[in-house]
Amino acid sequence: MAKAKAADIKSGKIKSLEELAEIIQKAKAEKRRVVQCHGVFDLLHPGHIVHFQEAREFGDLLVVTLTPDRFVNKGPGRPLFNEHLRLETLAAIEHIDYVALNEWPTAIETVKRLRPDFYVKGSDYANSSDDVTGKIREEEDAVKEAGGRLVFTEGFTSSSSSLINRFFSAYPSETQEYLQAIRDRYSADDVIGHLKSLSALKVLVVGEAILDQYCYCKPLGKTPKDTIVSTQYLREESFAGGSVATANHIAGFCGEVALLTTLGPDKKEEEFLRGKLRPNVRMESVRTPERPTVRKRRFLEPNFMTKMFEVQYLDDRPISGGPENEVLERLKTLSEECDLVIVNDFGHGMLTPKVRDFLSGCGKFLALNTQTNSANHGYNTVTNYKRADYVAIDGLELQLASGDRYGDFRGMIGPISEKLGVKNFLVSLGREGVVMLTGHEWGQAPALAVRVVDRVGAGDALFSLTSPCAYKGVPPELICFIGNCVGALAVEIVCNRESIDSVGLYKFIQTLLKK
Repeated sequence: MAKAKAADIKSGKIKSLEELAEIIQKAKAEKRRVVQCHGVFDLLHPGHIVHFQEAREFGDLLVVTLTPDRFVNKGPGRPLFNEHLRLETLAAIEHIDYVALNEWPTAIETVKRLRPDFYVKGSDYANSSDDVTGKIREEEDAVKEAGGRLVFTEGFTSSSSSLINRFFSAYPSETQEYLQAIRDRYSADDVIGHLKSLSALKVLVVGEAILDQYCYCKPLGKTPKDTIVSTQYLREESFAGGSVATANHIAGFCGEVALLTTLGPDKKEEEFLRGKLRPNVRMESVRTPERPTVRKRRFLEPNFMTKMFEVQYLDDRPISGGPENEVLERLKTLSEECDLVIVNDFGHGMLTPKVRDFLSGCGKFLALNTQTNSANHGYNTVTNYKRADYVAIDGLELQLASGDRYGDFRGMIGPISEKLGVKNFLVSLGREGVVMLTGHEWGQAPALAVRVVDRVGAGDALFSLTSPCAYKGVPPELICFIGNCVGALAVEIVCNRESIDSVGLYKFIQTLLKK
């Protein structure tokens, strides 16, 4: 892990954690009381100055530890200022004696290492129930274990996020106006409350598991004697994708998740996929001995994540005989145990006409996502189903389902929604955000992504989290907002390297809706 070194920075106040620990040890030997503050401090304002001034009064030496860029969990576009600028700014404040860059996501390990006499937080942290991370209690335990006390300042409070939202937003004016309208109608607690209400749900996810593989290569150019573009192999990485990724996203918010999927004969692939499941996901697999687990191998240039080409290992003919019958039998049992069924239909053969008919008629709330890809282009549309309660697809998939290549998206949604009896129909439009039809009411929300690292899996993440929200009757405008928040976080994750984290989503929502 990279550490801040005194040689790398201008101010003599800035130390490494090792150096700071030695300074504190000497200060304590001299009977001096040590005070520690910790935070992101992305945009310093008068409230921070008062906070540091009051904190300094608790002791003789004030040290401030800073969250490094890689652990700032406030959503896309944050921190506004990098860790080096934030360190230098803190070091310029006269009340602060020393500053150090933290090495962990939270202050817990740092407190244990530095052992301050007082660990000081602002008054907005005094009520631990307001802390969505749940870390304030752990920080307090660490302080007590180190022989210190957790105390709070009482000066006026302000918010870096609020100031950034007002004066330094990375979003265009239209998006800022949209966010202000959401702030006027809902608080962050309102939105987070809806998400926390999903925790008691029992969810069944149905669809193909996909083993995503990224082979990172360095392009070398055309070979001298042939018409081939040559690349140099660097490394590779595997991810649990498809319905496995969907189940993992949902499991971060819902209590029990069952996953029904099909797997090929390779036991090592199954072991890998099972090893990537969250603890509250139970995977039930139907073995297909004559066909492999779906595997998609993409070749990429790693610096810009540019995808060069893809090789798919699959047999996408509809399953039949024993495997199809087993899928139907398992569906009958599992659907009776759940509150809602979430279907990821990638069009790779698991979801046959018989399986689709069963899902359409099972009587459970049915959330449906059908995907178009190079293997099923034009054949795998949402109209293959007879009924759904919630549909989330992208613009191209809507065009294919409607048979209309150039028409208005809103004009396409209505007839399909009526045909399927869909209560909520959401269409993701990439950089243009989402549009949603609920009954006869339309909703639209702009995209909230600031930086796109990888789009693979982002649509699955959006579908995963908005589906239980639709089941719980969350207002449609909040479903759009939540979906775009999830999408913004997902496009900053390489493939399905990580699942959407509830704390990360909650903090992003708090950041966006800070008044």
